[in-house]
Amino acid sequence: MRTSYDVTIIGAGVAAEAALRELPGRAEHVGRIQSKCWRSLSGDIPHLRLNGPPPGEHRHTANLNLSVEFVEGEALALMLDVKGIALAAGAACVTRSMRIPPILAAIGLPEALAKGNVILSFGKDNTEAEVDYFVETFTKTVASLREMSPLWDDFQRGLIKSRI
Repeated sequence: MRTSYDVTIIGAGVAAEAALRELPGRAEHVGRIQSKCWRSLSGDIPHLRLNGPPPGEHRHTANLNLSVEFVEGEALALMLDVKGIALAAGAACVTRSMRIPPILAAIGLPEALAKGNVILSFGKDNTEAEVDYFVETFTKTVASLREMSPLWDDFQRGLIKSRI
């Protein structure tokens, strides 16, 4: 006689098998979206740094970790949230803190770049149209925040240098 635990275990096994079958297609789709997003952002936004390896075999397809110079990551996340875009500022292990995320400190990222850190996540349900909307909105939002930034103004006047 089967118990509810047996049925749950069998169901979990069937779900795992289905996920394994779908994994290559999902990874290819998400990797394509990730690559498109990075190519577009890096072409549109000056003083933007990708933390970690470029999209490809040495990077997980589900995320991009970026540092936007002369912009606070938290402000960027808040402004994008209002426009229907969710992303993380900093790192999950440092929420509600202005400390530099430990992994960014470990790779020697300067504090000025770490404060402009954001993390993008991609999934199987994301579309190329969503990436286009994101890139356009992200680019405009970065420009808007930089217009308000005294650091950006100092950089434009040659008083400080870029760290990228």
